[in-house]
Amino acid sequence: MGPKTHCQSNSAREGLVACGFAVAVFWSALLLFQIQPLIARFLLPWFGGSPAVWTVCLLFFQSMLFVGYAYAHGATRWLPLRWQLGLHVALLAAALLVLPITPSAAWKPDGSEDPTWRIVALLTACIGFPYLLLSSTGPLLQAWFCRLPGDRSPYRLYAVSNVGSLVALLSYPFVVEPALGAVGQTRLWSWLFAGFALVCGMCAWFTWRAAAPSSAMDAGADGADRRPRSVQYLAWFALSMIPSVMLLAVTNQICIDVAVVPLLWILPLTLYLLSFIFCFHSPRWCPRNGWAIAWGVAVLAALPAMWMGRGVTTSLPIPAQIAIYGMLLFACSMVCHGELVRLKPSPRHLTAFYLVLAAGGAAGGLFVAVVAPRVFVIQVELSLAIVACCAALMSVYYGSASSRIRGGRPRWIWLGLTGAMLMVVGALTALFQQTLAGVEMVQRNFYGVLMVRMETADRPDASPSYQLIHGRTMHGMQYSLPSQRRWPTSYYGPESGVGLVLTHHRAGQSRHVGIVGLGIGTLAAYGEETDVFRFYEINPAVTALAERFFTYLQDCPAVSETVLGDARIRLEREEPQEFDVLVLDAFSSDAIPIHLLTEEAFRIYLGHLKRDGILAVHISNVHVDLRPVLCGHARRLGLSELTIASGADEQRGVRSAVWSLLAADPAALATPELQRAALMPCGRFLDWSDDRHSLFEVLR
Repeated sequence: MGPKTHCQSNSAREGLVACGFAVAVFWSALLLFQIQPLIARFLLPWFGGSPAVWTVCLLFFQSMLFVGYAYAHGATRWLPLRWQLGLHVALLAAALLVLPITPSAAWKPDGSEDPTWRIVALLTACIGFPYLLLSSTGPLLQAWFCRLPGDRSPYRLYAVSNVGSLVALLSYPFVVEPALGAVGQTRLWSWLFAGFALVCGMCAWFTWRAAAPSSAMDAGADGADRRPRSVQYLAWFALSMIPSVMLLAVTNQICIDVAVVPLLWILPLTLYLLSFIFCFHSPRWCPRNGWAIAWGVAVLAALPAMWMGRGVTTSLPIPAQIAIYGMLLFACSMVCHGELVRLKPSPRHLTAFYLVLAAGGAAGGLFVAVVAPRVFVIQVELSLAIVACCAALMSVYYGSASSRIRGGRPRWIWLGLTGAMLMVVGALTALFQQTLAGVEMVQRNFYGVLMVRMETADRPDASPSYQLIHGRTMHGMQYSLPSQRRWPTSYYGPESGVGLVLTHHRAGQSRHVGIVGLGIGTLAAYGEETDVFRFYEINPAVTALAERFFTYLQDCPAVSETVLGDARIRLEREEPQEFDVLVLDAFSSDAIPIHLLTEEAFRIYLGHLKRDGILAVHISNVHVDLRPVLCGHARRLGLSELTIASGADEQRGVRSAVWSLLAADPAALATPELQRAALMPCGRFLDWSDDRHSLFEVLR
């Protein structure tokens, strides 16, 4: 074999090894980001369907990413190469023992405790070990790659990793979720993890055989490659934390108005990852001036959107919200991640760089999921992220050697920039003041922000009223005059579907009524002395506010009781309640708790109804049409169905509402008052189950 042939052979071998590393990094990222929506979707029904479930899950994922990067940094810094290889292969083999990753039903919550730390403990026990090893793969394999012969940049593997992450996120809602149920997804993921462990072990073997005694990792030992300064570490941390806060804040902003479903988690996360791919692929894709202008345009578009969404009656259409807030997130991520690329160190400090990036991301998740709900009475995270990104961009222009406006000159530009910054802060401050105008009490917890607002009467014959606001949706109102405070108001007027049922179904007889979702207890206005009303409420703050500021429960002559906890889980564990009427009226702001609307959930409800009982479901919604889902359940379960749409009555504080009524006995819905108010029969039927449901099918 001649020298040329030998060189070609070595080149081919090096290319094959590089391909193996790329496959391993891609595969690890694919699994890492497949498990995020997969496991969060699995847990969502267990913890009330709140947007905070995904926020806490992201906090766990970002924290474990930091732990994984810390392991990779420590191993490459303090262990000889062959010890690194042997340790990692041994840990991969040990991780196979915890498969499959399907969570046990024993982790379901028992009552009304804050679910945050229970979710973290569950995730740690079920997926913590495999997730840690997957999260360490990117920086660890890049460090090994630097030890191999050849002169290839390890940062290209980071771009490959982000492509794998993107493929995982895009394939989940459109391929994996429609094709497999939750348990099937966890089993498939477990098999894929076993395959990844094998490929990663092969990369370790390649490194063991071919590692060079000196490498790019050792470059700079003569002092030419200086250790990054403290200010660089601080810049890395801040520039990674700001987009992380923006990601979670934008996700919450979108989900709170529609539904907590993987698709609406994945869209913002996809934009976040795309910014990493573009920036780390080539600096030409993230020109500072271009993205600074894009950021300014995004802020100008977001401020009116936030202003429109401050009240309970105004809101942008969902596609417009997704477009505006998505543009805001992407521009912020491109600005910050572009600067990270310009500040990245030599390969010698690669693992330290990734460790600080992971720390910033975890800090952002910790801020949104844990700190903000305990410090701020309303959701200000999005506003803080906007201000922080503006400040970071101005700092970059002020201090960067390549900036044409470095050091505060020319002054007229900096005066303009400072003025624009103050205008943004002023607009956001005014937004908070308007949001809290007339508010008597604010409470914030895992399930969101609750406000009690007092509204003065705008007519001489009306009294002031108290309203309960969750997010941007009114969940009940009550007049303060004694003669008016027992009026059933808002969505529960006498002509509404639920009002007609509670007025005419088994009238004059003692009734057992179950109500999922307490609100302010408005439906207690229909209670009679011989009735029993049983409310199910997951949020203890709702119960406290309903008893403190509203009197429906105290004024009700019927026996009323409140059960704390998720209604579906509670009803699963209870003996049949034999309800005459079961009302489903659970919303998180205006979002749909999907797990309460599936076929499996409806089978649970029917098990608690009498043979002639009625299930009344509140389906009023700005953004989605749920009637086809209810009609689909009626067809599959052999039920009769009526949909009643009622109009508003401003004099009595009644809003327009849509209710769907279902019953196993057709005679239960044969009441003339119900039949006269019913809409035309359904023309479309959808089948929603725990495993398969699509938000696209019901968007208006």
